[in-house]
Amino acid sequence: MASTLYRGGVIHSPADPFAEALLVDDGVIAWIGADDTADGLAARADRVIDLDGALVAPGFVDAHVHLFEVGLALAGVDLSASAGVTSLAAALDAVAKAAAGAHADDVVLAFGWD
Repeated sequence: MASTLYRGGVIHSPADPFAEALLVDDGVIAWIGADDTADGLAARADRVIDLDGALVAPGFVDAHVHLFEVGLALAGVDLSASAGVTSLAAALDAVAKAAAGAHADDVVLAFGWD
């Protein structure tokens, strides 16, 4: 079993909101806690990594998919300046034009207005 102790960081975890260290055994978090408590675990760990204040967010998964937004943008109305939309009137015209070509129950999506 390979274990790594990460210490000296900011560990974002609801299990211990003030954690500074964590021990990983075979890819599974075995312990999260304070740096001073990690002293006792350092001897048993195969590796000790100093995080130098870095943030660690164990188990964080970016579940919102940006690719989905790209797909929606491809089907939507581009309201960006690069598309020539440089005023509110131009933005409203672009949306109205897209809505005129849509079915009554369709949703018209737009992006890029700043």
